[in-house]
Amino acid sequence: MKTILAVSAAIMIASVAGHAGAQDGQRTVLVSYADLDLRQDAGRRALERRVGNAVDTVCSPAPSAVDLTQMHDFQKCRSQAMVGAQQQLAQVYDGRALAQATIMVRPGAR
Repeated sequence: MKTILAVSAAIMIASVAGHAGAQDGQRTVLVSYADLDLRQDAGRRALERRVGNAVDTVCSPAPSAVDLTQMHDFQKCRSQAMVGAQQQLAQVYDGRALAQATIMVRPGAR
């Protein structure tokens, strides 16, 4: 029951955050880890996979490889989003952010 409530709360927060992100022209994805055991390698790998998928989402769509300017902007978006997510992952892994149970993934300033 506790897991269902945590997941439901994460979904509601994600929909609100997605709406707020759309207002400022940036996509935002909240990645929940409430259902994962981060003491286990499998839990950490699952969280990192979720974060990678969120980075793909906030920076999509991928441009054509022939448009070098858009490709550069896309790669920059992915890099900045991943750096921000990795900082949050570090806080989660060392126990400073466990109570949040979500990681906010968004592109950096373009």
